[in-house]
Amino acid sequence: MPGLPDGITTCLFDLDGVLTQTAKVHAKAWKQMFDEFLRGWYKRAGEPYREFALPDDYQKYVDGKPRRDGVRSFLQSRAIDLPALIAAGIEDLFEARIDGIVAEREHLAGKPAPDTFLAGARALGAEPAQAAVFEDAEAGVAAGRAGRFGLVVGVDRTGHAEALREHGADIVVQALTELLEPA
Repeated sequence: MPGLPDGITTCLFDLDGVLTQTAKVHAKAWKQMFDEFLRGWYKRAGEPYREFALPDDYQKYVDGKPRRDGVRSFLQSRAIDLPALIAAGIEDLFEARIDGIVAEREHLAGKPAPDTFLAGARALGAEPAQAAVFEDAEAGVAAGRAGRFGLVVGVDRTGHAEALREHGADIVVQALTELLEPA
């Protein structure tokens, strides 16, 4: 079983899909929301209804991105232009948190830009080369690669291991326990 390479002193975890298995729930929720919107949109436009396709539309346009960016990305894929749209209980396990509130306050770009992971490393006093990024989204893996982190671990919860590798994961696991040394 792979461990962490020498020199890695810091681990940066994506919450959704890595520490909690929420990707399937999120995908279903996005599908329900987009399908409801699309039914009305296509009916008003007099065009045939095209549903939000799982897992492709979710992984390609929404997964790992800030909500607004995911909505914007998917709607652009369908050539739909709209005016701008306006707790896991594990908080005590981490030394720092870079969430949407911090990202907005500090004007950090969303994934696939590495900004939030870089801010996490800075908050912990680590250089990117000393940090490992754990991500389940293709955009998040690409962010880890773009930030030149010491290790980028793709966490495959939805059967897209090859896509995670293609986006820059050094290794891909289905569960974080695969990284533990045998007892």
